[in-house]
Amino acid sequence: MMHAERLVRAGFRLASHIAPSHTGRAAFRLFCSPKRSKSLSPGEKRLAAQMRPVMEAAEHRTIEHAGGKVRAYRWRVEDGAPHGRVLLLHGWTGRALVMSGFVQPLLDRGLEVVAFDLPAHGKSSGTQLTLPLGALAMQAVAAEFGPLTGVITHSFGGPIALLAMEGGAPLERGLDVPRIVMIAAPNWLDRVTTLFGNRIGLNERAQSALEGEILRLARRPVEAFRGDAFLRRSRATALVIHDEDDAVVAFDSAEAMVKGNPQARLLATKGLGHRRIIVARQVVTAAAEFVAL
Repeated sequence: MMHAERLVRAGFRLASHIAPSHTGRAAFRLFCSPKRSKSLSPGEKRLAAQMRPVMEAAEHRTIEHAGGKVRAYRWRVEDGAPHGRVLLLHGWTGRALVMSGFVQPLLDRGLEVVAFDLPAHGKSSGTQLTLPLGALAMQAVAAEFGPLTGVITHSFGGPIALLAMEGGAPLERGLDVPRIVMIAAPNWLDRVTTLFGNRIGLNERAQSALEGEILRLARRPVEAFRGDAFLRRSRATALVIHDEDDAVVAFDSAEAMVKGNPQARLLATKGLGHRRIIVARQVVTAAAEFVAL
């Protein structure tokens, strides 16, 4: 694996000097292409075995959106009408399964639960995922099942949900969701693209071409995609949960998200990292209680 990464880096570094514009566009396609594994990781296998009854109890549905079809899941409240409807949104290279630990605590609080596999993930179609494509898919799922009273996100699912709620370019409308929980969410897309460009060896001109593709597709420069700004414009009440030891998305993203946003509060954890945080009991309970208010 490390040898393959070194070859990719060497190839992009050389191509950046020869044809920076073409290389930047190729890098953008790679940036938007999650690795779709046909098999579950060891951690996902353990979770799948544990949560099999939960996933089997879900109503499965295929929903069309602007970029293809997504697989969606719904869990209904057994007794009486639900008090609300909450969407679970996984992150990059995840799937609805990884958010299944939130299902029963939400049902116990009288909330209907909806989840879906993002484009190019799980059982959904496609080979690429961008923020606008994910946001459009989320809006399509909400249109299918009805208004959302809350959303719980992990990692890249956070900015996707915020864009869907904010509704600015390149979207035509926003999605009204009163409450959002963002777990381990990045605040700055330009930081993500810069780290990616550095990792694969892009020079300045090729990096600029990559970011030009974002401008062309999203009709906003990459630095405009900031979670804190999206959150302010959405006017949703937010609970931001982040681990101080997160090695994938630095803790300062969470701090930036709540700074200057009176409708947002921060719950910091320690020792859970980027992925185990979504199965931690304290996190699941805090998120369920927050969206149930």
